[in-house]
Amino acid sequence: MQKSRRATIIWLVMIGLMLGLAAFSGAISSQVAVIGLGVYLLMALAGLGAFNVRALQSAMQERQQARQARPRRPAARIQTSSAAQKARQRASNLAEYDEVFTLADIGLIVSEITASGLNIRRGDVTLDDQGVQPYAVIHADAGWTDQTVTARYEILDQTGETLFRHDEEVYLREGQNNLLSSHRLPLGAKAPEGANPGLWELRISVAGHVIGLHTFAVGPSMTQRQRLMSELDQRRARLRDSDTPAPGDDSPISLEDLLRGQGGR
Repeated sequence: MQKSRRATIIWLVMIGLMLGLAAFSGAISSQVAVIGLGVYLLMALAGLGAFNVRALQSAMQERQQARQARPRRPAARIQTSSAAQKARQRASNLAEYDEVFTLADIGLIVSEITASGLNIRRGDVTLDDQGVQPYAVIHADAGWTDQTVTARYEILDQTGETLFRHDEEVYLREGQNNLLSSHRLPLGAKAPEGANPGLWELRISVAGHVIGLHTFAVGPSMTQRQRLMSELDQRRARLRDSDTPAPGDDSPISLEDLLRGQGGR
C-alpha cells in the first residue's frame, strides 16, 4: 500500500513538472494551462485518496433521505370570520359559485360625517351615512400566484335591484390577498333614487367566480325615522279617537309595518 502511494506521488510530481515547464516556456496558452492545472489537481486528489467519489455520492444520498424523512410543517389553518362563513354558505347556492379561493372575511367600510369630521368604520349601515365601500380577504393557492384577474363588487337592495356594480383588476399573490373596491356606493344626499331601508346584499366575484354573498341591514335615515314616527303617531291617534275602528285597523300599527310600507313605495 505504501509502495503504491509512493509511486503515485512520484508520478504526480513528474506530471506537475511537465505541466509547469510547458506553461512557463510558453508552449501552451494560459487558458490551456489553467484547464490543465484543474485536471492535475483532480488527479492528485483522486490519486491520494482525498477525493472519494463513492463517499461523496453516499453523503449526498444520506442528505436527501434525511430531508425527505424530515416531518413537513402542517399548513397554517386559515382563520375565517363568521360573516365570511355565512357569505360562503349563501353563495354556494349560486351557479356561479366555485370554491377556488378561500374567503376569510367580507364586509363594508362605512364612511359617515360626525361632529369631528369624516369617520371611517365597519358596522351598521343607515341611509344617513356618506357611503359604503366593499372589501374582502381571500386566500389564493400557488396556482394563482402573480396573476391579474378581475374582481367585481355588487350591491343589491331588498327588491333585488342592483344599486352598485364596479369591476377592477387585482393582482394576486399566493396566500392572503386584501381586496378593497376603489369605488363606493354613495348614500345620504347622494343615495341612488329609490333607495329604501331593508336587507341589502353584497356579492363579490373574483376571476368570474362568486366567492361570497353577504347580507346586511340598512336602517332608515333620520328624516325617514321622523316621518315614520309621525305617521305612526297619527294612525294611533285616529284609532284611539275612533269609537268604531275601521275594518282591518283593529290591530296596533308597528314601526316595522310602516317600514315595510315605505320599502314597497
